[in-house]
Amino acid sequence: MMRKNKKNGFTLVECLVAISILIIGILSSFILVTKALYNATVIQDRLTASFLAQEGIELVRNIRDTNFIKSLTSSGVSWRTGLGKGGASDTCYTIDAFSPKGITLESVSCNSSRPLKYDKNRNIYNYQTGEDTPFYREIKIEEISDDEIRVISHLKWKTKNTDFDLEVEDHLYNWLKFD
Repeated sequence: MMRKNKKNGFTLVECLVAISILIIGILSSFILVTKALYNATVIQDRLTASFLAQEGIELVRNIRDTNFIKSLTSSGVSWRTGLGKGGASDTCYTIDAFSPKGITLESVSCNSSRPLKYDKNRNIYNYQTGEDTPFYREIKIEEISDDEIRVISHLKWKTKNTDFDLEVEDHLYNWLKFD
């Protein structure tokens, strides 16, 4: 009777195929984790930028609303007081809720604003104290009519050597119809 010689175990080819599949799985996981970490930073900065852009609009709205309140108690206050010169949108402003003079617009050359700072002690973004951030905010105010202005809050920043920008636009009205 003849015996068949059965070999138990793996051949060299089977081992190489198994190792190749294992390496592909590990590399795929590594690439996925790397991309996820990169995107987490980008997403965090985009979220912060959207909040800072919206804050710019809200601060301009606060100036307009404060003018409405002042007009109820004194004459000579226009709804546009402190809201720039109007006209074309070739004038840019910075706006800061924490300046020593209160909420004010400061005229700057377009594309030359200074970076926002982050104050870790108070957890706020401002232009006065803290460390420089990659975020630059400019506000443009354009007069549409006697009772309407367009406010554009433009944010620029750099994350991972990539430039980003975001614009938020709103229209504010003289809904109390005073001047």
